[in-house]
Amino acid sequence: MKGCLYVIIMLVVVTALCGLSSGFLSSLKVPTLLDGVLGQPAMPTVSLPPERITPYVEILGFKTGLTNTLLATLLADVFLIVMAFFATRKIRAGSPDALIPRGLQNVVEAIIEVLYGFAEAVLQKRARQVFWLGATIFLLVWVANWMELLPGVDAIGWLEKPHEANIATYCTGSFLGLSTIKGPVIKPGEALPPNCVPAAESEHATTTAESAEAQPKDEHAEGEHETGYILVPFVRAAATDLNMTLSLAIIAMVMVQVYGFRALGAGYLGKFINTAKLNKGNPMGLLDIFVGVLETISEFSKIISFTFRLFGNIFAGQVLLFVMGFLIPFLFFGILIFWGLEIFVGVIQAFVFMILTFVFVAQAMTSHGDHAEHAESH
Repeated sequence: MKGCLYVIIMLVVVTALCGLSSGFLSSLKVPTLLDGVLGQPAMPTVSLPPERITPYVEILGFKTGLTNTLLATLLADVFLIVMAFFATRKIRAGSPDALIPRGLQNVVEAIIEVLYGFAEAVLQKRARQVFWLGATIFLLVWVANWMELLPGVDAIGWLEKPHEANIATYCTGSFLGLSTIKGPVIKPGEALPPNCVPAAESEHATTTAESAEAQPKDEHAEGEHETGYILVPFVRAAATDLNMTLSLAIIAMVMVQVYGFRALGAGYLGKFINTAKLNKGNPMGLLDIFVGVLETISEFSKIISFTFRLFGNIFAGQVLLFVMGFLIPFLFFGILIFWGLEIFVGVIQAFVFMILTFVFVAQAMTSHGDHAEHAESH
């Protein structure tokens, strides 16, 4: 009986929490109890490219600016540098206390020890040479991935007009003197509700020349008065930017080639261009040429695989948190499940990136003769 009572109480609480404020009800334009206090919930705009949060700056003829994903990457870098500084200050000072690590030093050393154990398992005696590369990638991706779980990330930013035509928008409001997004949802093509502050009269919304120019021109529309606003966050998870994941992939694969050349010298090119049999008149040498072409394609496919594996998982997780938080924003335990899932995915993706880097380096540094000797030993 007690079990049934607990289930009934839980269902009542869940129903009450969903009834207080729900993005699902808001999208149906059904008022909820907390709309007048906190405003109606708004789901952040899902944008594939990163959003620029600073004015354009022209450098060497190119227009550039700081994006919210680049800012997230810089914040992750700063965090790691500060953590390393405080974790190693006793070691750098030559303090005897450093021999018995405590606190932050103990945590950092434990993480490094675990990562080095994985490097040794894959690279064996070459682990010391390559460990820095995989560990750096792991720590950066790990911290950058978990940033999307922090309060305020993807939730605080500029209010702008939509950059594309088919995007749902919101009215503007004010809470504690700050500009906020307030429902109801304005679907593409809909006119602004009567209680929605028009764009030209809003004192809280911030627009840019770029977003204004991006508005679709419609002779029958009433100009700026026919569109609401979207939120452009100041900080967005770095791995949701394809540029960031592609950069890491290129760095990793370039270093794979560097270590391959360092270990095997010019013989490393034999992996891609093997004409030894063909030069001796053996027609099977054509097969070696074909295999070399496949190896070359494989190296480029690894870049694509690295890029889209990390990007796809983190971007999908971000959208999942958006949608779940919008539908049941006050259902804490329901959101906690997805939040915990993203904790797991964030660290696993960093781990996979590191391990694959180690594996590819190990393959590049191993000659065909090593493979033959290994096969004979078994």
